[in-house]
Amino acid sequence: MIRVGLNARLLHDPSLRGWNRYARNLAAALPGQGVELVLYTDRPLDPSHLAALPAGSYTVRQSPRLIYPVWEQRWLPRQCGRDGVAVLHSPFNFGLPWSSPCPRVLTLHDAIDQVQARRSGRKERWTPAALYHWAARTRADRIITVSEHAKGDLVSVLGVPPVRIRVIPEAADPGFLVPVSREDGARARGRHGLASPYVFYVGGWEERKNVPFLVRAFAAARLDGVDLVLAGGRDEQRAALAELARECGVAERVRLLGWVEEADLPALYSEALCFVYPSLYEGFGLQLVEAMALGAPTLASRATSLPEVLGTGGELFDPARPDALAALLRRVALEPEYRLDLSHRARRRSEDFSWSKTAERTRAVYDEVIRVPSHSSP
Repeated sequence: MIRVGLNARLLHDPSLRGWNRYARNLAAALPGQGVELVLYTDRPLDPSHLAALPAGSYTVRQSPRLIYPVWEQRWLPRQCGRDGVAVLHSPFNFGLPWSSPCPRVLTLHDAIDQVQARRSGRKERWTPAALYHWAARTRADRIITVSEHAKGDLVSVLGVPPVRIRVIPEAADPGFLVPVSREDGARARGRHGLASPYVFYVGGWEERKNVPFLVRAFAAARLDGVDLVLAGGRDEQRAALAELARECGVAERVRLLGWVEEADLPALYSEALCFVYPSLYEGFGLQLVEAMALGAPTLASRATSLPEVLGTGGELFDPARPDALAALLRRVALEPEYRLDLSHRARRRSEDFSWSKTAERTRAVYDEVIRVPSHSSP
């Protein structure tokens, strides 16, 4: 048994977006690998996250109200020393002190902000947030990232030495591992008014997610009686996508659900003809793992980390060619045997991802830095 300090301060937010989903699932799985957790925060943690952790597996240490730099650089390392933690781990891209009495591990999910700045010709601004991120990745004894593609960006864009990086994939939330009954699927469809067969996407609607491309490909596929269901995004983005659907002649068949309750997502994946992920840049692409775990036929763009994560679990398409995706959509909609084969492939590939495997490999990183610390100071 080893005692690990986890920077858990962002878990005050009950949402399960991005970093929070990773942090909660990792914290729930680490006790099974002989890890006792001390959760560090400067505000109360949301009860929904704590309820997901095994009883008796953690202690919460909440500081007094402090300005953030004091909390990170003074209170956090001092408390690590008092608690006798063997390793301090931040799962949020930042949040490690410059100096600490124990080795430090950082999960750096991707370098997307810096990649996008480079592509647009913008120079990185040295804001306080940028300094916190720079300090964390500079002083971490080991950096965990979630794909080989992300590792490549950390090396080439951020200049992180590859010897300090360990690649450990994410996995689907346990809620996506439970088969969805016909009754639950029908109820979820009814709540969202989904009477027709549909192609499904869930995620952000920002530019890199390439959602307009999906709308154009769906229109080009000319699938009578099939809808395109887009979940996620923000209300202020809805008008532009609705206008594009009108221009493409599919306004009546494009459903913009916006934010969807977490409890409905497994059913929406399971009931779909297929799940499509057209993104142009992802450090991992967690939705692929969720869709595959539920046996949804899965299509993804041939871009960044997505081929690596999808593997043999689905089909890839060129994210610059709507006609290529349109052809795949026609096959999925019109060929039941092809659709069934894709479903089987998705389930087989999903077996390569689990939070127990992620936690086991993360525990190995802790053991490694305990044996060979590099930056720690008394």
